[in-house]
Amino acid sequence: MKIDLTYKPPSTLFRRLMKILCLLLILLTAQITASAYAQRITLAEENASLEVVLKKISKQSNYDFAFNSDMLKDVNPVNVKLTNATLKETLDAVFKDQPLTYLITKNTVVVKKRVAKKTATVMQESTKQVVISGIVKDSKGLPLPGVSVKVKGGTAGAVTGNDGKYSISAPEDNGVLVFSFVGYTTQEIPVSTSKTIDVTLLEDTSALQEVVVVGYGTQKKVNLTGAVSSVDFTKEMDNRPITNASQALSGKVTGVWVSQNSGSPGSDGATLRVRGFGTLNNTNPLILIDGVEGNLNELNPSDIASMTVLKDAASSAIYGSRAANGVVLVTTKKGSYDSPSQLSYNGYYGVQKLGRRFDIIDNSAEFMGIWNKAVANNGGDPLFPQEVISAFEKGNDPFLYPNTNFFDEVFTAAPIQEHNVSVKGGSERQNYYLSFNYMDQDGIIKETDSKRFGLNLNLNSKVNKWMEIGGTVQATRKITERPYDEISRVMYLMQNGGYPFTAPYTRDGKFGATQALYLSGPNKGQPIVDTRNPLPDMYNGRTQYANNFIKGSLNATIKFTPELTFKSLYSGQFNNNRKDRFNQLNYAYTDSGIKTSVLDYPSTINNSRTNDEQFYWAFFNTLDFNKTFNEVHNVTAVVGMQVEENQLKNMLSQRSGPPKEGLSEVDAGTFNPLANGNTTEWRMQSYFGRVNYNFNEKYLLEANLRADASSRFSAGNRWGFFPAFSAGWRLSEEGFLKDFKAIQNLKVRASWGRLGNQNINAIAGDYPYLLSLTQNYGSSYNLGGALVPGAAITALVDRSISWETTESTNLGVDFTMFSGKLNVEMDYFTKKTSDILVRLPIPQILGGVSAPVENVGRMTNKGFETSISYQSRNGDDAFNYRVGGNLTYVTNEVTKFRGGKSPDQLYLIREGYSFQSLYGFKFQGVYQTNEEAKQHMSNNAYTPTAGDLKYEDVNGDGRLDYQDKQSLGNTIPKFTFGLNLGFSYKNWNLDVVTTGAAGVNAFTKSRWAEPLGISGGVITERWRDAWTPENRSNTLPHIKVNDTWNRYESSFWVSNLSYFKIKNIQLSYQLPKKLINSLKMGGISVYANFQNLPAFVSGDYEGFDPERNTFDDGGGLYPIPFISTLGVNLQF
Repeated sequence: MKIDLTYKPPSTLFRRLMKILCLLLILLTAQITASAYAQRITLAEENASLEVVLKKISKQSNYDFAFNSDMLKDVNPVNVKLTNATLKETLDAVFKDQPLTYLITKNTVVVKKRVAKKTATVMQESTKQVVISGIVKDSKGLPLPGVSVKVKGGTAGAVTGNDGKYSISAPEDNGVLVFSFVGYTTQEIPVSTSKTIDVTLLEDTSALQEVVVVGYGTQKKVNLTGAVSSVDFTKEMDNRPITNASQALSGKVTGVWVSQNSGSPGSDGATLRVRGFGTLNNTNPLILIDGVEGNLNELNPSDIASMTVLKDAASSAIYGSRAANGVVLVTTKKGSYDSPSQLSYNGYYGVQKLGRRFDIIDNSAEFMGIWNKAVANNGGDPLFPQEVISAFEKGNDPFLYPNTNFFDEVFTAAPIQEHNVSVKGGSERQNYYLSFNYMDQDGIIKETDSKRFGLNLNLNSKVNKWMEIGGTVQATRKITERPYDEISRVMYLMQNGGYPFTAPYTRDGKFGATQALYLSGPNKGQPIVDTRNPLPDMYNGRTQYANNFIKGSLNATIKFTPELTFKSLYSGQFNNNRKDRFNQLNYAYTDSGIKTSVLDYPSTINNSRTNDEQFYWAFFNTLDFNKTFNEVHNVTAVVGMQVEENQLKNMLSQRSGPPKEGLSEVDAGTFNPLANGNTTEWRMQSYFGRVNYNFNEKYLLEANLRADASSRFSAGNRWGFFPAFSAGWRLSEEGFLKDFKAIQNLKVRASWGRLGNQNINAIAGDYPYLLSLTQNYGSSYNLGGALVPGAAITALVDRSISWETTESTNLGVDFTMFSGKLNVEMDYFTKKTSDILVRLPIPQILGGVSAPVENVGRMTNKGFETSISYQSRNGDDAFNYRVGGNLTYVTNEVTKFRGGKSPDQLYLIREGYSFQSLYGFKFQGVYQTNEEAKQHMSNNAYTPTAGDLKYEDVNGDGRLDYQDKQSLGNTIPKFTFGLNLGFSYKNWNLDVVTTGAAGVNAFTKSRWAEPLGISGGVITERWRDAWTPENRSNTLPHIKVNDTWNRYESSFWVSNLSYFKIKNIQLSYQLPKKLINSLKMGGISVYANFQNLPAFVSGDYEGFDPERNTFDDGGGLYPIPFISTLGVNLQF
């Protein structure tokens, strides 16, 4: 099938879409206004049953009715005709001439026997209390201890004993008893003339009936045959200060490694990896927001209802070529039909602080002394004269003799606040959800901040009995600001300078320079070393990112028959990212007024603007079938098609030299103009289907198939086919387990499937099979003394490249016990990825062109995962607790890559090793004598000396070379885990979320860790114990300047990064219901929250929070802040 790659402008369609959605917004306003009249009732009944009439009133008024069926035996038929009547008017008419009357409490109408009017004395007697007693049993006739028995609307209460019996005082004739027990459905029974009320509570099967979101639909959790994990945001994420939705899964689900690698405002999203690394290229999972591909960065976490992770092929194969790295399904909040309007506000304010950090030496005299020793170890003369060191030892003027710790100058306690307002509800035929959100986050590094504004609207309407239509609008604007050269430049100067003898500021508020000045001789008054104050760069101009995102969708559902449903959805999303940069010329000054520039500070003012404009649209249609045959054969099926397209346009403009500082627009520049821009796009067309069959919810079968065609591959290789099959057996439904009352669900399942990956643009671009011509200065040539434009082929292509393919196998078992208190899920899985896209080396004789991308790599992931949760059920007012743990073990191995002849490199990619394993020399200690060093490295070009690191000579040839390198540890965690605890007592709740990783290493040779860097830098406190002739350490070498030997890539610079951290602690208090009712509100809770508490990590690790990227040295990252907040949640 031919796929037309010609771009068709979507602007007209998108404008129409926006007009329709604006109309829906107007209808929403009308809907909210109309909700005030939702309690109006229209009835026209003749000789109708009272019970039938009460049900109709309940449906129109949203009020529940509580009554004993025996009370309705001797009532009169109802004859009533009302239009737009209030609830009270309706009930008065219905109960006229009846032996019954009613009592309204909250949203419940209690039906009771009518008591004849008597004298005041008799009326007083009617309020007397009567003692009601009885026994509460379960469906098997066994007594239930611990059942809560309360008088509705009152304060009286009791609890059943071990024999299930209770006794309670209740108002005579007009009371209602409420029986509740966790794991069972609550019952409300009116007090009658009988003083004995026996009750049978039925088990709450909601856990077994729980529905989870899957591809293009939902399924009952007990009937799932794939590996799926879900997080209910309403229950588990409420009130947490999550600034990016990707952070929410941390510690919550098995099989997912969540690592927040940055704390930078506006760019603090977490990295998600589902069951390891499945490719050498893009390993991000597919993110689907309400069924459409999206980005978690553009989504307000408070608008999320749930997140579901599809981890194996059975659950994700219906997404085919997009699902090799797992699928995350995000469902946003919606209104409900026949529900009253509910206005909610949730807001918090907090403070962020730097947590774990490098401990640097900030005493100038000590620092200069260590530097002098380092120079001496190189055979040089002291750099800092003793008179300078003595002056700093004795001086106390902070501007003349500073002892600066630039952590105190660069980092700060930063405020954060967020506010969310939402309204939701619905009538019989419409529902709505509307939310506004605002977040303002300052960074813990000064001059960094981000603000986010968001709107989310969801409307649905039942046009008639067989059609429902709906639409959504999401709009987000985010403004993020940083210094001109970003934080990386500030962190670079802190590591490679930031000397303690540099004053942050001068006496008159200018930026300070180094105060290590010669005090005598020909250079008197001149600096001994250059100035590396990070503050001029931190306050240098501005880089502003402005992100404007808008997404709209229209959907329709048509129910042809009770069994057959058609669904259609179109979604378009526009994303504009603008980046404006301008700098200024800042200088530093000594206390004496000497003007100087910071190392490598720009000398020219540049103004630039970058603009990326992306439009993505998707259109899919599905046909769903659901039918039960002979009450035991349950069949569901879905078939569908999808078309999607993505277009990206980017441009850059820049000029230099505005007439004066402060003119930051590009037009203000006077020379050196620069401009470029490009457009790329891709398309996909897909067909898919799924069939589920279960016999009496006991034997479960599922089959999936998807066919995808991508414009990223040539016509002959464009289509990929991705099947999956799975089966399950619910042993708990078998007769031989029916007598095991402790087991509610026991299921075994197995799956196999094939998935694909077409997210290859990072390595191959959007047109990897097409030869392209490059026209630039490098391809131009000189002809007759003039520059003539030229074009050339600069990259080779392989026209036969196609999908990366992953085969996944999964075996699992689930069981639920003790009335739903205990839940366990366990899985074993394998993922084998083949045809991974790789650039293999080619001979230089081909003209220096880059190598083609080819399908030649292979990788395997194997592992197991388990989750266990237990929840006590002691009644609402008793102490309750819940505990949940999850553990994932994954091993990764590259099984094919360059024939095993890949180059030696620190982050190794080689057959037989884990992806990006650390590779280098193995540290064995420190040479204590020159003779020891000479004997060990007898044939080496450089002869180490006492105090140098000792490396393992693997082949014993007396020299250090590539043959001595070996694996130093893996950078992909073998274990990831989480532990979640919850405690509640009456109105108090305490929740704790923890997370961690084990079996992982990191290379930590950053400029923070290297003493004095290459040409000068910080020194951390650990180096106080460095080797000297007086302190013969066997763990730390001596310090040198421009050291090469001791800074080889070796295990000395590798740390065990296994860690355990408390990700979140939250204490909340729900105000008493009596107070809430008096305030005419639905709920009020206040909470205190603590996020990213200090981690427990190996003692040899030196650095920021260990939750970080393990594929770099961690020196330039923006640290994750510790956040403490106070907030309130209001329900109106």
